[in-house]
Amino acid sequence: MGFNLEDYEPVAARIAKFWQDHPNGAIYSELVFDDGNRCVIKSEVWFDITNPRPTATDYAEELLSDRGVNSTSRIENGTTSAHGRALAAAGYLPSDWSKKPSREEMAKVQRLQSVPNAPQKPQEATGDAVRVRGSQHGELPQWLIMAALEQHIFEVYDNRDTLHENPKRPWFKCTQSKTGFWPPKGTPIPQTAPEVVSLPDEEPF
Repeated sequence: MGFNLEDYEPVAARIAKFWQDHPNGAIYSELVFDDGNRCVIKSEVWFDITNPRPTATDYAEELLSDRGVNSTSRIENGTTSAHGRALAAAGYLPSDWSKKPSREEMAKVQRLQSVPNAPQKPQEATGDAVRVRGSQHGELPQWLIMAALEQHIFEVYDNRDTLHENPKRPWFKCTQSKTGFWPPKGTPIPQTAPEVVSLPDEEPF
């Protein structure tokens, strides 16, 4: 289905509205993953920089290309999209909520649609793409990694050590929201706590 980019609001317009409404606010971005091809940008928005926590947080992903903006500026492009997504999460949306994505995000969709023989989404993803906060109880299952990435979630809590006490508890939970992850139907519930995997103190990316 085709679409008109002019129907979507550019990120610059959201940023302008934000600074007009919140002159004491802040927009902070962080490169949380970059393997030379794929990068993930985290963006946080504060209505007031003195608040202890951001008002909204979101992520954007970009891939290196052999032509166009992402051949030279994939990180900058991803940062702009991350700003737009975080601002949307903070309430900066057009009157037509069906046009929630920014113009930059829809331009990304347009670029991918226009590339002949574009590579398909990989069937496997590495555990490095999703980080565990706190203790990690065994290797991350593939179903969790794929489900988290589909929702642009890159950090979770690992609850597998408590499933023998509460089988209905989510196996994993997003650290930034209430989103929980349960395994595919039929997956056996661990009866004992899995082995704890020691994680390095510093950031893995």
